[in-house]
Amino acid sequence: MAITTYAELQAAAANWLVRADLTARIPEFIALAEARLNRVMRARLAEAEVSLSAGAGVRTLALPAGFTEPLRLWIARGTDRYEVPFREAGLIGVSARRGEPGAWTVDGANLAFDRPCDQTYGFTLRMLRRFALSDAAPTNGLLTEFPDLYLFATLSEAAPFLRDAELAGAYESKLARALGDANAREARSRAPGRLSSELPDLIAARGA
Repeated sequence: MAITTYAELQAAAANWLVRADLTARIPEFIALAEARLNRVMRARLAEAEVSLSAGAGVRTLALPAGFTEPLRLWIARGTDRYEVPFREAGLIGVSARRGEPGAWTVDGANLAFDRPCDQTYGFTLRMLRRFALSDAAPTNGLLTEFPDLYLFATLSEAAPFLRDAELAGAYESKLARALGDANAREARSRAPGRLSSELPDLIAARGA
């Protein structure tokens, strides 16, 4: 069966587990699987861009829902946008004088600037967003691209309830393989220049 939504993932997990008493726990297993995947994956598929706005006098903004890690921040100037440098929270200098933000950091649950804004500014934050399926958010990029990874991560979290060491080991093995494949594909997608520069050499080597 296809696994493209939260409901289909639950159904597939139930088919593999063949334990009616575990069906009600499957959403819990999926949540545990996502907690694990969020720890071990830094996937392109988790990247998202979010528009933010800060009014005059504002120096901090609440981080968007699902935020796990900052990547880049741009400030809008007319129709263009310009990157704002990131600074570690302990190293950013804070001024009481209002102006256009010249640096930013993450301070607890907030995005913080080096000074209060002197007017309203628009920003675009690129960040990593946690994987979190639900009835309200039934799919995401990871499930679309790697449904097997999601399934085997879910089954691995269910394994302790099966009390079958051999089956648990098989699920962990399948998860490790799927995770390795996903990370390898992610690595290739982040290095297009390297791949294109190696292509002529690969073609030549095959023709030799």
